[in-house]
Amino acid sequence: MSLRTVKAVPFLLQQQSRYFLQNTFGNFQHAQMSSNTTYTSTPNTSTAKKNKELQQFNDSTQKEIDHHARLSATWWDLNGPLHGLHKLNDLRVPFVSHGLRAQSTVDKNFRNTIDMNLISTAPLLKGKNILEVGCGGGILTEALARLNANVTGVDLGADVIMTAEKHLKKYSPELVERITYKTESIAQHADEYANHYDAVVCSEVLEHIDEKEAFLKDCVRAIKPGGSIFITTLNKTVLQWFIGIILGEYVFGVAPKNTHHWSKLIAPQDVQRILAALNCETVSLNGLTYNVFYRRWRWINTTKLCYALHAVKAA
Repeated sequence: MSLRTVKAVPFLLQQQSRYFLQNTFGNFQHAQMSSNTTYTSTPNTSTAKKNKELQQFNDSTQKEIDHHARLSATWWDLNGPLHGLHKLNDLRVPFVSHGLRAQSTVDKNFRNTIDMNLISTAPLLKGKNILEVGCGGGILTEALARLNANVTGVDLGADVIMTAEKHLKKYSPELVERITYKTESIAQHADEYANHYDAVVCSEVLEHIDEKEAFLKDCVRAIKPGGSIFITTLNKTVLQWFIGIILGEYVFGVAPKNTHHWSKLIAPQDVQRILAALNCETVSLNGLTYNVFYRRWRWINTTKLCYALHAVKAA
């Protein structure tokens, strides 16, 4: 860590602390939205028309789009600003694949009870139809398709979908028949594909959504009875705010600066409550964290930082 970085920490703490306190006491007002707003990128001349055909975004949504827009060119750079997402596949891919193969449980301390020895890299998901909401450039989409799943990725950013499609055709042509990308919101998609998917995956998306209840309702609408929803996101704790945002973004660069905001984080208990109201039972809840020195994610016995949740829709 450079001396300049060390000197910058007090200033960052001051700025982020002010933001945190404003939101804690309700002085910060943010706009609301009713559809998915996640990994997207700046419209170029060839995609601006498509983006204009989508709904008009409020300020909060547009800020998310503009922020992620700047990352479009480096989406598939394994050592770039999104390297943490690439590394996260080591956990989230087996989490999804195992969740679709075997029932798991969660104890009162939210510790994972999945037998990780059952997970392999074989084509485990053949015949499964999976929807990834907020697919961005397709990092997770392609990984799931490599397990023989049929994967549909939706995102609001037409240019990022174009990035995903170009990468698919150039570097993973063997997956073309198993992957479909669409530039649309989850609300639009669920209208057309209600009760359709074996699983909906929302990985590193929920923390960018204002109207989480409406968003999750649309996700659940797309799941067939007895199907699953998989979520990975950040918990709304002071510990996560300091480690994940202050240190993670502004010191160690695990994620680009200004990616996450306190007001949009959500606790796992609140996600469980929303899903329960939508007739979805949580069957697994795991804690995870990123080791900046070894550059890898690992499971932990607490959800105070990040968490992965698997719930099943009533049959």
